[in-house]
Amino acid sequence: MILIKSKPRERILTTATTLFYEKGIHNVGVDEIVAKSNVAKTTLYHHFASKDELIAEVMRRRSEQWQQWLFEALKQHHGSLKERLIAIFNVLEQWLVIHEFHGCPFSTAAAQLGDVQHPAYEFCVEPRQILFAHITHLAKEAGLCNPESFAQQMMLLIGGAIFTVNMEGTSAITTVGYARQAAIALLSAHEQLELN
Repeated sequence: MILIKSKPRERILTTATTLFYEKGIHNVGVDEIVAKSNVAKTTLYHHFASKDELIAEVMRRRSEQWQQWLFEALKQHHGSLKERLIAIFNVLEQWLVIHEFHGCPFSTAAAQLGDVQHPAYEFCVEPRQILFAHITHLAKEAGLCNPESFAQQMMLLIGGAIFTVNMEGTSAITTVGYARQAAIALLSAHEQLELN
């Protein structure tokens, strides 16, 4: 019985996730989601009280799935703490190459919503917060003197690489390679600060 009830909800979420990412949140109406999910409109509203609630659940689930993927991918990289910091760019490259990348789904959704009070907004910024916390933790463990500053600078490199691949259509491998080189220089600069 539970499985029967969950199937339409899952179809709605899967369809909405794809449509929101490919066409934009504001370009997708409830009628299109209903038609492509093969459910009645009443079924959609049975599971989600409004489109905003559906958007929030799509982004919540997307954030959760991304975090699971991220930490599984990071587990594949061993070595020193400093090597693991740089390995974040290997994982970034993997994300940009393997997935059909049409821009960061989280920053794109946040920009489209344009409202920090929207129920989905917290899930749009959550992945960045999680990654920032992870980098900060590794930087502290590695003994960098200002781990928060280092993490913010790393986030700028990561965000810049994502933006460049999305806006300029450049090779993810080449772009992330440049960001990785910059991260290595950044790490070296922070190590020099420790010595002074």
